[in-house]
Amino acid sequence: MYAALDKTGLLINACDALERNEYFCCKCQKRVKLISTNNRKYFRHENKKDNDLNEREIHLLGKKIIKTEIGKLKPHTLETEVYLKKIKQRPDILVDQRIAFEYQCANLDVEVLKKRVIGYHKANMKNIWILGGHYLSNKLKREHLKFIDYNDNFKYYILMLDSQQKCFRLFHHINFLGPFNRLIYQKETFSSDKFEKMFRTEFSGRILKDLLLDDYFLERIRRQNDIVTKEIKLNFYLKHNRPLEEYLKGRFFKPEAPIYKTPAWQRQCGQKNIFLDQPLIKYRYQKIPHQ
Repeated sequence: MYAALDKTGLLINACDALERNEYFCCKCQKRVKLISTNNRKYFRHENKKDNDLNEREIHLLGKKIIKTEIGKLKPHTLETEVYLKKIKQRPDILVDQRIAFEYQCANLDVEVLKKRVIGYHKANMKNIWILGGHYLSNKLKREHLKFIDYNDNFKYYILMLDSQQKCFRLFHHINFLGPFNRLIYQKETFSSDKFEKMFRTEFSGRILKDLLLDDYFLERIRRQNDIVTKEIKLNFYLKHNRPLEEYLKGRFFKPEAPIYKTPAWQRQCGQKNIFLDQPLIKYRYQKIPHQ
């Protein structure tokens, strides 16, 4: 193909395209690769080999950036890919034999994440996870929440690194708000050479108002007719002799910690608190703030 879309949606002719930029197919929106030969330039769809190679390059570049920035802090030791025999793990970067940095670019199952975090916990090692590659995004999504962490400055947060653009994206003061656990957060972007500044900057979360369950949210709940929701509605009616929607109408929902799998409206109706799998906060702290 001789034309493709850039990140802004602008149609770019292959003759005018730059190899350092990203392009996408006009029809399927999937990533395409710019091919340059002696005679012509054109785009073609990336195959799995291209994706794997690109992911490795992104990962290597990201590790280099992280190591360089940590090195500016003058740690006693700074190593990469060190095998820790006791827990049979190999962190991307190991600082002073006690802090592991992981730059996670590939899709990672939560059970594998849990196993690695538990390993570091048993070894009394702090572990910091930075997301890139598959997980890199300008917006926070549900798939990111398994990597959520907490500290007194950022509160609930997730850190990403765009190794190609050389910038960190910090999503901090993450909360759930409303009956359907809507994600609310603040985002800051730092150039990679401002790594230390990012951790030294004090962040204050904005004040979030309680959210009213109005007719819009009420209609969404009414329209939910899956088996689980039907059972919740029936059990509530049998127990309280009134429709669940009538009970919820006009109620307010406070901002909450982003740790619940059960929607807030179900919890307000007496459903059990089911928590998300979030190993970093589960195994790192004795007590996690719930609000």
